[in-house]
Amino acid sequence: MRWNTRRWVAVLLAVFMASGTLRAADDAQDATTAQLSGISDKLNEADAVKIRDFGRYSRLLDEVEPFESKLDDEQRAMFHFLRGWRATWVGDYENAKVELEKVADQSVNSVLRLRALSTLVNLLGVGHRYEDAFKRLNELQELMPSVRDRKARFQAMGEASQLLSSAGQFEQAEAYAKDMMAEPPPGETVCKGAQHLLRARREANRLDTIDPMVLDAIEQCEAKGDDVFADSMRADIAAFYLSHGQPEEAVKLLTEHRDNLRTLNYSQLLGEFDSHLAQAYLALGDLSNARRFGLSAVAGAIRDEFTDPRRTGYLVLYQVEQRLGHAQQALTFHEQYMAADKAYLDDISARSLAFQIVDQQLLARKTEVDALNKQNEILRLSGVLDRKEVETGRLYIFILGLALLAIVWLVLWLRRSQLRFMKLARRDGLTGICNREHFVEQAERVLAYGARSDRGLCLILFDLDHFKNVNDTYGHAVGDEVLKRAVDVCRRSLHACDVFGRLGGEEFAVLLPDCSPAQARARAEQLRLSIAATAATPSRPELLVTASFGVGSTLQCGYELHRLLVVADAALYRGKRAGRNCVFMGDTGDIPDSPYLTEARG
Repeated sequence: MRWNTRRWVAVLLAVFMASGTLRAADDAQDATTAQLSGISDKLNEADAVKIRDFGRYSRLLDEVEPFESKLDDEQRAMFHFLRGWRATWVGDYENAKVELEKVADQSVNSVLRLRALSTLVNLLGVGHRYEDAFKRLNELQELMPSVRDRKARFQAMGEASQLLSSAGQFEQAEAYAKDMMAEPPPGETVCKGAQHLLRARREANRLDTIDPMVLDAIEQCEAKGDDVFADSMRADIAAFYLSHGQPEEAVKLLTEHRDNLRTLNYSQLLGEFDSHLAQAYLALGDLSNARRFGLSAVAGAIRDEFTDPRRTGYLVLYQVEQRLGHAQQALTFHEQYMAADKAYLDDISARSLAFQIVDQQLLARKTEVDALNKQNEILRLSGVLDRKEVETGRLYIFILGLALLAIVWLVLWLRRSQLRFMKLARRDGLTGICNREHFVEQAERVLAYGARSDRGLCLILFDLDHFKNVNDTYGHAVGDEVLKRAVDVCRRSLHACDVFGRLGGEEFAVLLPDCSPAQARARAEQLRLSIAATAATPSRPELLVTASFGVGSTLQCGYELHRLLVVADAALYRGKRAGRNCVFMGDTGDIPDSPYLTEARG
């Protein structure tokens, strides 16, 4: 009897402990369920405040992250989208790309896919991956008509307008911006559409006046808290004032709002403000403030990227030092400006070329699909022909042959288009000679051959004297004619084996194979006389342009292109200091101490 009592006590104790464990498990499950039920609310709140309150937005994502493995497909897609958006905002482009591609390529929610594609287009554009950006833009444009969510379509149109404008497709960019302004979704105003429209018109040089609509849009931006878009429009208005000789208005507008912009921590837009202020103060003769904002524009630019604010900042700093008579500092800033200007223009060309390449690829894909459809149709007809008379069958076979010939012709045409684009990428768009990259490639190949065969080569560097004055006095159209005229004159004096290229702006280089220093000097003198003796342009016969030349030889420098460029460049600048319109021979003693020249010419 005592044994049975003990056993019953043990059983009751076990039941009690088990019920306590179950209650604890139920309580934990209830807590987890309650937490998960609030996840969607947190994600929606994060989505709503991501621009206005970035700190709150990040904290909400951090609160959701521990529950990532328990989220359903819809919540997980939204979580990845928001995390990719945050990485884009802070500049972590690689992680942002991974997160956004998960949503764009895998989510079944078309609205989230469109929003992810929109952010991805922006990310790839900022990261200079233009070909990928335009491929994603095509996906976005194909998906947009099937999405009825007005906010998602609104965002997509904004990103499409911005990317197309950056590639010079201004009409399409303006069309998207006008659609945004025509019917903004609930919670939005004409603010963002007006900003994209103003930027597209300014970049297309079609901004003749400031429409009162723009000022009204700025007020709507501020009322809604979209300060970034309001300040972006102010930057465009300031650029308009500068281009129309109103630097005082530009300074007044920018200084009034610059401190507020700094609190937004948006370095790219702050760089635009500072570069415009530097230009405005320079125009007003306030060299101290021009230098201050020029340095700020350069320092605030994204590292290793040559943006328009950085390019403008270097230009203003060069002009300030030049006015102050600081020749060495002016030369340093001028070299930095030339490098930044070249990189900036190359980036613009890369955008335009990427658009053309993707456009051609889409055309080719469409052509291939059409060709396959035609082939399928032809095969279907071939089955019908089996039941017809032999004469009718021969007729359809003939039609098949013609279709195949058309396909071959289309493939050959597309191949020729690709080769044409490759040629355009190697040639300077204005003069038709080698651009900088192709010249370096060709020159290094010729120098390597010269080194193997132990033959001397010489490098001539020259640039047109006072070319900036030509642009300032007669305009850039006349300046372009002067450059083309000078290139045509030089071409008539060069041999077929000479490598002739434009390094940037008004600076050119000629590599002379199998040439002694004396011969190179004589040929440089011949080029100098030819340029000086020829009218710069038929429309301005009174305008005469001269050039200064520097010559480097492998006898002194060896067969390294970098060293030849440094020596010839130093000789060229000795010629500039000696009065211009002359030829100077370089030697290894000409290499300056400044590390910048070595970097810039490398």
